[in-house]
Amino acid sequence: MTRAVTIAELGDQNTFTVDGTNNRVGIGSTLPTAKLDVGGVVVATAATVGSAVTINSTGIDAGAGIITAASFEGDGSQLTGVSGFATALSSTQSSPLFSIFKTAQTLEVAAGTSITVESDAVAGYHAFMREGIIHVGSGSTFHVGSGTTLLTNVLGIF
Repeated sequence: MTRAVTIAELGDQNTFTVDGTNNRVGIGSTLPTAKLDVGGVVVATAATVGSAVTINSTGIDAGAGIITAASFEGDGSQLTGVSGFATALSSTQSSPLFSIFKTAQTLEVAAGTSITVESDAVAGYHAFMREGIIHVGSGSTFHVGSGTTLLTNVLGIF
């Protein structure tokens, strides 16, 4: 650690900081709170997080791990275990309630809102929804386009 401290002493402490007492390094961080504390964007060709998660130019490999995020981008074609149709009664994966879901019975179209549902040949001119009831508010319109078949209650629970 002596050499690292010497390097830190030569540079601008706002750019590079070594906390020898707690064995921490800060880059763009004057008070590092972790082993490596970077105050800014990190650019790397690859990284390993813990023993299970690897991030590189081909994507993220969680091995047997679980990755959580506030949102995901892309087409979602490789996501598994994701349901856009319902909400689990528990967010804890080990709970039995994680496998039991709730969903709205009614689609509410708010007052003054206009909705047109239209499908295309790729989807066979079909559109579907989980709700079994459509409530159209005062001054609203709900139109199913010509040639489009709208299937309701596709979960078969209402």
